[in-house]
Amino acid sequence: MRGVALAGLALLGLPLLVVIFVGAHAGLPSPVFFVEQGRRLPALARRLAARWGGVEIASPYRPAPPPPVRDPDGWYRDGDALFRSAFLPDYLARLGWIARDPATARDLSWMMLNPLVGGVLAGLAPALIGGGLTALWFHRPAGAAAMLLGLALGPRLLRLHARWTRVLLAPSSRRVPGRVAEAIGARVVAGARLCASVALSGVAMVFAVAQVVTIGLMPVRLWPETVLGSRRFVSWRRARIGEWTGVRIAEPYHPEPPLPDPEPDGSYRLGWGPIGTVYQTRGAAVRARRFGWMVGDRASWRDLAWSFLEVPVAAVLFTGPAVLIVGGLGVMCWLWLWTEALGLLTGLTWSPDDLLYAAVPAWSSVPAPVAGLVAAAFGMAVAPALLRCHALLSRSLLGPTRAALLTSRVDTLTSSRAQIRDAQAAELRRIERDLHDGAQARWVAVGMTLGTAEGLFDQDPEAAKAMIAGAKDMSVLALGELRELIQGIHPPVLADRGLADAVRTLAMDAPLEAEVRVRLSGRVAAPIEAAVYFAVSELLTNAAKHAAASRVLVELRHADGMLTVTVTDDGPGGAVARRGGGLHGIRRRLDGFDGVLILSSPEGGPTVATLEIPCALSSPRTSTSSEKGSPTS
Repeated sequence: MRGVALAGLALLGLPLLVVIFVGAHAGLPSPVFFVEQGRRLPALARRLAARWGGVEIASPYRPAPPPPVRDPDGWYRDGDALFRSAFLPDYLARLGWIARDPATARDLSWMMLNPLVGGVLAGLAPALIGGGLTALWFHRPAGAAAMLLGLALGPRLLRLHARWTRVLLAPSSRRVPGRVAEAIGARVVAGARLCASVALSGVAMVFAVAQVVTIGLMPVRLWPETVLGSRRFVSWRRARIGEWTGVRIAEPYHPEPPLPDPEPDGSYRLGWGPIGTVYQTRGAAVRARRFGWMVGDRASWRDLAWSFLEVPVAAVLFTGPAVLIVGGLGVMCWLWLWTEALGLLTGLTWSPDDLLYAAVPAWSSVPAPVAGLVAAAFGMAVAPALLRCHALLSRSLLGPTRAALLTSRVDTLTSSRAQIRDAQAAELRRIERDLHDGAQARWVAVGMTLGTAEGLFDQDPEAAKAMIAGAKDMSVLALGELRELIQGIHPPVLADRGLADAVRTLAMDAPLEAEVRVRLSGRVAAPIEAAVYFAVSELLTNAAKHAAASRVLVELRHADGMLTVTVTDDGPGGAVARRGGGLHGIRRRLDGFDGVLILSSPEGGPTVATLEIPCALSSPRTSTSSEKGSPTS
């Protein structure tokens, strides 16, 4: 009976999958609604696997995002977007939660595959028992044997069904693949990317032809828009090349210049002095300015040249391996049984084997699957080297020129200098305000209290002593505020013991369990130490206050001229570097040292914040080993 119930449960998977697909694409009330309701069937399967099969299956779903919270100004925030109503940010948050949860894809895969696997496992014993009952009327020994076999296999098939259910419906275990499996997987992925690059070269040619056509037809009106579309594609290709090969290609484009202020009559003058061109409407001025920007930017012409050259380069580098991979997989999968079945159904007797053996007669004695496997493996083996060669060739055209790099460097230094100047001015104002409102006010009160006590000393010695005691307490508070102010300017432990021990001190004072791992053979410059110290302090505060984390790991290491600091917490994730927030302040602080903040915070965690600052180490460090529950290596 349990097998019949599980088989019926398996048959519900495909109709429910259709309902989820149709309902999610209909969009009403929400795609999340259909997926969440569809999770009830896998949840029931998990409970039955534990109750009938003895296999406990934990729930694999990530926690749902909290409802959006209204800001003090009355707006709801989703990243950099603001909303008056909570509906849209809540809708987007839940949609991202469902889409990024790996358990969603595993549930849908289980609904599709369970009728073929789980349904067979669950229905085999009832089918034997039912068939045996029917066969008793015709052949009693065979019917009895079928019934006994069904009864004997029933419990084992239930346990096997429970294990099958655990394969897809249990939380995915992150297993580290072995070296051989990792190498094979990397070659397979590189082969797929190589084949995709062949198709993408055709897309690049389409953009190149579109630009040439628009230059000939309406250059001022259409060509800039075509170039902008081409730039989006080329920028996407730059990102993919960097992701696939590790060859990073920076963006070479100049920023679009702003329009000048309109003249008193509402017109716009572009150009210099009396020889400039006057445009009566803003739209015409924008088109003319954008056309001049595109024409004057060398990156536009370099992108066009790359788009034209992409097809011949891909033909030379990728065509042969792509043919080997696709053809090899086709030959390998074209088994003799399929060929025979196709011949019986259609009368066709042709097979890819014929083409293979005609091209390479020496392989006529090699079975087709073996030949296909060898060809596909060879194509995948050379794919990484060819992809990297293509990336290097692409970088010569898609990367910024030396002049553009120098210009970008000057702009970056100018911007970072302005940010440092503003940050220093704000820091000085903060120190002045803290001194004026804090320690200075307390010391004035101490002086006034001592003056009053001096006048009362002869008349009321007891009152004078009480006032002197109060002045002493105020002086202690003022001294504590001064120490806190000095700690905020430059912590003494940072100057005396260096960055490693300063970070350990932060970990010991943190309101959560913190572990520090240090791999520094010397000390970095004092300004960089201060920037990293306050950045780590901000990250630890965020982990304890906003991330609801219970444990955090801080790693400091220096290699190849780069100081890398990684702060990892076990919170639920979802951290965003909003403008004006603490993470944005860390990025501004690091900009002055050419440093970057890389934030990875998927829903469900963990949150990993990585600081990278180029610097050199000086004299060897001296440090203690005291920290909260963490060895130092």
